[in-house]
Amino acid sequence: MKIKFLAVLGLAAVAGLAGCRSDANTNTNTAVVTNTMNTNMTMSTPMSTPMATNDAATQKIVEDALKKGGLNDVTVSATTTEVTLRGTVAKGKLGEAVRIATDASKGKKVVNQISEK
Repeated sequence: MKIKFLAVLGLAAVAGLAGCRSDANTNTNTAVVTNTMNTNMTMSTPMSTPMATNDAATQKIVEDALKKGGLNDVTVSATTTEVTLRGTVAKGKLGEAVRIATDASKGKKVVNQISEK
């Protein structure tokens, strides 16, 4: 009985060592594949995002609309994606200034940096 037990234990040890040796080879191959993938990733071209540019036409339209509404202390800067309002308005006129700018900018995002006097 002891001989059978020692034989099984010996075979298990040999099988375990053989399994460990094959894992070492697999890890080496994985490292090579990983390095190849990293090389390909560093060579890829980064995606570019479009830059917002100044939109003088929208700026003029919004400025004229605000002046027509009696809001002369508001400055406007406009890009192709948004309109920014800066300056001061009389108390209670803040909502009106934003509404006028939103209507005149035709769907562009309006950034409100106006303060009330």
